[in-house]
Amino acid sequence: MGGEVLGIVVTHGSFGKELIRTAEGIVGPQQGVEIITNTGASLQGLSEDVRSLIAKHQHSTFYLFVDLMGGSCGFVCQEVRRQAPGAVIFSGVNLPMILEFFHHRNRGGDSELRERLLTRGRDGIQIL
Repeated sequence: MGGEVLGIVVTHGSFGKELIRTAEGIVGPQQGVEIITNTGASLQGLSEDVRSLIAKHQHSTFYLFVDLMGGSCGFVCQEVRRQAPGAVIFSGVNLPMILEFFHHRNRGGDSELRERLLTRGRDGIQIL
């Protein structure tokens, strides 16, 4: 991975904001993470918000975190990925996945990070 590793959290309502606020409460303030909500946004407006961030950070590696792949956030991220074909989209974002991203985004290679995030996100879901 070269350059900045940017996480873009695209969610319904205030979920993304609260998710990042909670993660930062655990590990401290973080750089390289942006939050976009679909609240009050049309599909076109949401798409423009994501495209604008990608254009602003065009030399970055992008990890797009969405809450629901079948919703507007996931749809827009899939569409926008054409602008940044190297971007990775993770759906079903959860706190363990975000914490893993914060801890490991600048360590190792891209494929290793992808696998870590997927594994940690899945392992965070358990029946107790």
